[in-house]
Amino acid sequence: MGIYRQGTKFTTNNGKLTIFQKDKKYKTDSWYCRFFISSKQVEKSSGTTNKKESIKVLNQIYNDFLYKKRLGLIVHSKNYKDCWKEYCKEQQTGSKTITQKGYIQKGSILCEIMGNLKVDKLTYEDIGNYLIKRQEGGKNSKRGVQRETLRGDLRVFSIFDTWLVNKGYKKKKLSNLQKNLRQYLGKQEDTSRLYFNREDYQKLLTVSKRRIKESESNEGNQEGKSYNYKRVTYQRKLLHQFIVFGVNTGIRVGGILNLKWEDVQLRDKRDDYMRKGIEKNFNKDFYSSLDRYYTINNVKDKTGIHTNIGLGGSYYSIQKVKQLKQQFGKLMNKGDRIFDVKSFSVGFNNLLNEAKLKFVKVGDRQLRRDSVSLRHTYIVFQIQNNISEFIIGKNVGTSGKMIYENYTKHLLTTDLVDKLTGVNTNRNLRIVSVS
Repeated sequence: MGIYRQGTKFTTNNGKLTIFQKDKKYKTDSWYCRFFISSKQVEKSSGTTNKKESIKVLNQIYNDFLYKKRLGLIVHSKNYKDCWKEYCKEQQTGSKTITQKGYIQKGSILCEIMGNLKVDKLTYEDIGNYLIKRQEGGKNSKRGVQRETLRGDLRVFSIFDTWLVNKGYKKKKLSNLQKNLRQYLGKQEDTSRLYFNREDYQKLLTVSKRRIKESESNEGNQEGKSYNYKRVTYQRKLLHQFIVFGVNTGIRVGGILNLKWEDVQLRDKRDDYMRKGIEKNFNKDFYSSLDRYYTINNVKDKTGIHTNIGLGGSYYSIQKVKQLKQQFGKLMNKGDRIFDVKSFSVGFNNLLNEAKLKFVKVGDRQLRRDSVSLRHTYIVFQIQNNISEFIIGKNVGTSGKMIYENYTKHLLTTDLVDKLTGVNTNRNLRIVSVS
């Protein structure tokens, strides 16, 4: 049985517009129309059971579509949810970086709230309403939804908005989102992350080693079947080496998590000298060993692809990760990521809280630390070791000017004592690693 009610179907506009009532099984007496425009069929309801009135309404609807087409406007509106599904499907082709996975997670929240909106009719007010609902949804959290989180949402929407325009689903992109929506973003917070000075860095590693020993000593599963000590031990050991690697390379968190085994070269300076015809001997003491080895890392992060040279600690941390994988029966195939986790944020924040290093008051500002602090720490240590801002910036994928503006200019004077007095200027970074 077809959709048309018998004896009601007829056409107008040279057969291009079909008007009809639906079969009684659809339980409606309203008049409908169907027509094709831009190679797609459109069905619309007149909203009335009066035939004469419905003909006028449906003809007007048809003419409106033709008018849109003549003006080059979007004819077939798509809702946010359908477009987001299509976008995600396109992103599934090829490997995704950690950053891209984070964008997908944020985008899913956007889709959940704005899924039924038509993308070609999105306005700044719609995005503002999203930000309000997003903040209301975070009221149960102690800190609520932070301003930086909302700004991150806007960045993700901007990427998606560009895709919508490129696909032809929208005519124009919503620009300057943060400027036009600043009234919805709330009070600006201090998002600065504090670096670790040498004492705090040693304290962090000491507490990390203690946590590892605690998990190793409880392998009898005394807390019940739901607590897997073997898994916890592996994760804590991997986190420890992630910290060491981060402080010895300065690579962004996303860049570290994207590293595959083939992206890291373990190098020995003695071999480098031998290739130049120079015989170079290194002592076997701790600092000489650190000075002898280094890594060359092919990094892929949010800024693109660049080469990074890691200090000796990064060499030993990769060696430790290899031993760890072997100990726990993990595979190390080409294409596998070295740090095989989505994020260290939960474990690292627990470690910071236990070490009482998460928040530090500097003057009247309450600064916090997280995994980004590892990169900051590398940069500060290198500044203290008299490495030029240009070289540091090139090694970590940024500019020397940015290093000065964000690090050197704000470095605590007390952390520049060695540099100002000439003490320990050639001393290598100390690394504590898990045996």
